[in-house]
Amino acid sequence: MNHSELWTELESHPMSGWLRPMEAPSRFTVLDPDARLLWCGIGGSLGPSNTLLQALGNSRQRQDWVPLAGPEQEPGLLRYTDQLVFASKSGRTLETWTWISHLRSKPDWGRWKQPPLVLTQDDGNPLARMARAEGWPLLQLPSDVASRYSAFTPIGTLPLAWLGGDLQAYLQGARRVVQETQDGHGPWGSRVWMAVEQLLEGYHRNIRTWVLMPYCNRLRGLGAWWVQLVAESLGKIAKDGTRVGLTPIQALGPQDQHSQLQRWIAGPKDVGIFLLTVGGPSDEEYLASPRLCPFPGLSRWKPSQILEAEAEGTQHALMDAGLPVNWWQLGSTPNEMNLGCLLMAWQLIIAFTGLALGVDPFDQPAVEEGKHWTESILGLGSKGQGVAAETEKMAVR
Repeated sequence: MNHSELWTELESHPMSGWLRPMEAPSRFTVLDPDARLLWCGIGGSLGPSNTLLQALGNSRQRQDWVPLAGPEQEPGLLRYTDQLVFASKSGRTLETWTWISHLRSKPDWGRWKQPPLVLTQDDGNPLARMARAEGWPLLQLPSDVASRYSAFTPIGTLPLAWLGGDLQAYLQGARRVVQETQDGHGPWGSRVWMAVEQLLEGYHRNIRTWVLMPYCNRLRGLGAWWVQLVAESLGKIAKDGTRVGLTPIQALGPQDQHSQLQRWIAGPKDVGIFLLTVGGPSDEEYLASPRLCPFPGLSRWKPSQILEAEAEGTQHALMDAGLPVNWWQLGSTPNEMNLGCLLMAWQLIIAFTGLALGVDPFDQPAVEEGKHWTESILGLGSKGQGVAAETEKMAVR
């Protein structure tokens, strides 16, 4: 399948709404920048938000960003100035409802400067109905965008607005990548198609494990978003009945040079690696090496230059071992424009790869199966009471 055919198939897919990044409604674009943002969501309803917050937030903002995903987390007492957000595209996510139930037990529930904000499809689902009943603002999520492709819906734009970030630059970056990819030229369009070809060629060479390894602490949150995007989009049963998929691994340079590089180079040759580097801040200072430093020339370099050299060294070592490597250099510190480009590029890469492998990159039937089992064990599903009772008997035995 050539590029033109892949583009046509993607554009005509009923879940391709993310190709047209939406503007956040103006009345929701300004959240109190001094409030803690308690974000109750998981998976695709959290990944883009967390990526942007970790990449662009200052130290205070990262402290005031409180993602509530799994039930074991604890935000402490609610504050009058807290901004609660309940995010779930389907409106039926167990973890989101767990947090609504848990927070309602807090003594300061209902004493807030601003009411909770709900992000969901406005299709009459339980969360949408609750927002209506409580009089909470409801920000609609588009029905033609799968949750893990939601970086350019309010899942991504709302937290970016809370940061005071340049929302238009972020959306402009995304649109630039879409246009370049469709046109088949330009730096980002070339990156997208080259990565698709590399993933497909590697797949047919039995390279089924891929690593994303940014050399930037601020991009630590990118890995979790990317892992879900790859695993949930590509791990499927194809139209011809064969099982296909790629195994994604999140890594961080240079930390994982010391923990995973040994496996990649000396182990089975079944791994491919995407390296990602960014430049340092304009006011970055040179290192001041101490008298006993074993590297006497260290003071000639800046920290970002050290990271760049480590990435280049890793690239050489991987290529010498015969492993496929793709190195992207963003050219500047993480900003709204290059993050918009980066996230949209990966959404395109994974969508095209899925279509080329003969799977639907936008559904997740196995995930739904796991959810149904969980609901049954808890007595929340259609057969839940019987299963929950049997589970309780087994625990007693």
